[in-house]
Amino acid sequence: MEFKVLGPLEVLSDGRSLPLGGVQQRAVLALLLLHANQVVPTSRLLEALWPEDTRPVTARKMVQNAVWALRAVLETGGNGNDGPPPHLLTRAPGYLLRVDPEQLDATRFERAVAAGRARLDGGEPAEAAALLGEALAHWRGPALSDLVEQGVRWPELSALGQLRLDAMEDRFEAELACGRHHAVLGDLMALARAEPLRERLGGQLMLALYRCGRQAEALNVFGTVRQALVEAYGLEPSAALRTLQQRILRHDRELASPVGDHATADAALAPAPAPAPAPASAPVLAPVPAPPPELAPAGGHPGARSSADAPEAGNRSAAPASYGGAASGAVVEWRDVCVLVVATESAGDVTVAVSERPDDSPHGAADLLTESVEERSGTVVGSLGGLFAALFGLRSELPEASLNAVRAAFEARERLASRAGTATRAVVLSGRAIVRHDPRDPRAGVSVMGTLLDTAHGLLGGVPRGEIHVSDDVARDTDGWVSYGETTRTADGPAGIRRARSLRPGGPAAHGTDTARRPELALLEDLLEYARHRDAPCMLTVLGDHGAGKTRLLAGFERRVTDDFDEVRVVRPRALRDGDDAASMAAALLEAWAPHPRARLDPPERRLEALVRSVAGSDRDAARLLRVLGAAPPSGRAADETDVLAAWSEVIEGEARRRPVVLCLDDLHLADDAVLDWVERLGDAGTGTLLVVACGHVDLLRRRPLWGGAREHAGRLTLPRPPASAAPPLRRTLLFPDRRLVRPGRRVR
Repeated sequence: MEFKVLGPLEVLSDGRSLPLGGVQQRAVLALLLLHANQVVPTSRLLEALWPEDTRPVTARKMVQNAVWALRAVLETGGNGNDGPPPHLLTRAPGYLLRVDPEQLDATRFERAVAAGRARLDGGEPAEAAALLGEALAHWRGPALSDLVEQGVRWPELSALGQLRLDAMEDRFEAELACGRHHAVLGDLMALARAEPLRERLGGQLMLALYRCGRQAEALNVFGTVRQALVEAYGLEPSAALRTLQQRILRHDRELASPVGDHATADAALAPAPAPAPAPASAPVLAPVPAPPPELAPAGGHPGARSSADAPEAGNRSAAPASYGGAASGAVVEWRDVCVLVVATESAGDVTVAVSERPDDSPHGAADLLTESVEERSGTVVGSLGGLFAALFGLRSELPEASLNAVRAAFEARERLASRAGTATRAVVLSGRAIVRHDPRDPRAGVSVMGTLLDTAHGLLGGVPRGEIHVSDDVARDTDGWVSYGETTRTADGPAGIRRARSLRPGGPAAHGTDTARRPELALLEDLLEYARHRDAPCMLTVLGDHGAGKTRLLAGFERRVTDDFDEVRVVRPRALRDGDDAASMAAALLEAWAPHPRARLDPPERRLEALVRSVAGSDRDAARLLRVLGAAPPSGRAADETDVLAAWSEVIEGEARRRPVVLCLDDLHLADDAVLDWVERLGDAGTGTLLVVACGHVDLLRRRPLWGGAREHAGRLTLPRPPASAAPPLRRTLLFPDRRLVRPGRRVR
């Protein structure tokens, strides 16, 4: 007999596939094969088949029945002439499957890999490549792919997957040593896209591309790996990968193919005739969009940890795009922060910038900008020429940090224009970043790593002179204090960018509440309490013209619920846009509803799987929902938008049965009809504490005159536009105290 686990589970007898029964029976056999010739405790089988909270009372009996049925299959099929028959034995505290190791494809794979590595270490790359190729030929897809499709998630499968990746890297190394870089380039590129954090694989792809005469792409691979890994670990690539990059830049002759392809190698390595055209330039080191040049630290040297200084994690390492210097004894943590990037240039004749007055020098401009940042509780983390980067969020939380950053941008623009004759361009973005700082010493250097500053710098080039552009989320947090223009769509980066026109003369009242909206906030809190008491879904539709304060009301309610009710899940997707369909709604929900704060850093597929499994009633339900919500369903066609929204209803309602859920939707009037139908029906499945707060323009009632009329617990609230004269003076109406750091002997302007 032959047992195959490197792909769908299969048992062959004399070349004939044996019927293995249902999912539970196949899972029992698979786990026994993964631990062949070892006793597998019954408790381990129970744990592998059912989560503890959904395990049936008769689970142990069901395992016994599966073992009995498997014995019958193995005894019937073991009468062939293809090796000794297997024996499924009862051995305390569980069961033992006794098989010839050569009958199991996983064992043959491991032995072939060991033989190939021995040849590779012995300097026989051709023989090693052949043996490793034979070993990898045993794989017919992911290990136990048929059971994985049914929701099986065993650590043994992850271990097998890692062994396969290691063997593939060994084969690539052997093939490259034989000079067959053209033959493996396609496989290398595909695997590197799937596993961007494996340094060894990235180095092999760089070498193959270089030997194929594509040195610019080889250098781009280094930049891509470096950028991908920073968001996971904040580590520099290993010394080996950095050395390979430098050798490619130097056209090191030792990187040439050891055999064959001499023409290509010599062309790539030959020195250019004078005058040299210098084809390889620095910008190819960075992925697209290219990151900004590293800024000189404000009081330190740029630096980041090397992957050699940290324990390996699945051969993963990362390299941050780093700004600023790291202080000794500093802590490294993910934080929600706001960044301000400013570019300065002469506002008029160049002689203005070289005036003999100290304030008119570049150093004077830097001092003025630093004053504006520090007085708003920010930190300048780096500067290079006329480019400055500042961080907000270490001494304040969002949205206060966003407001401080925008105010600092306006104040810096005014000071530099009036005192240094300098014009500015600025970008303000908020998001998560790796921050290295010393919380005990506010004077210590601060380092920011990640893509947030890179994105801001990339957007800075499109900002006209004298303007300040901010992301949509910054505008939502600060629209009570800042007047903004319309949202501008971008091809990549943030969802939208808005131009900050001016600071408003007044704003909402302290502690996140607009005094004119306190009754509405109280109504929302009462409605949440009603939903919790009744254990029933409720919906409140909030209507109003543009500028009536719907978004601020949602933000204030979200802060109140988050601060006062730890057990309530608040889901507030981004504001909807004109024509948003089911796919857009699903993407916004997934982005807003992460199972835990760091989950936002995971790939969308992993976040979706974690979310679905946290609310699904069983593995079968989870697998069904993932097939609908996944980006690439097994059928090969996209799921119907009605099915996608229905699946999200199951997710939301499942969570509402476990804990109270508040779903805040903004600009609902812009959504398409399918999304509106879905919102109206949300919560129809049964009990559960679910409060849907749907905000939109009064145009919603023109499209749906009977909106919400079919729901049992539904209401409508219309917000009037507050009169322009109703706002008291700014100093008395700030959401946050106007906290500025005042240096000794200096007056606040």
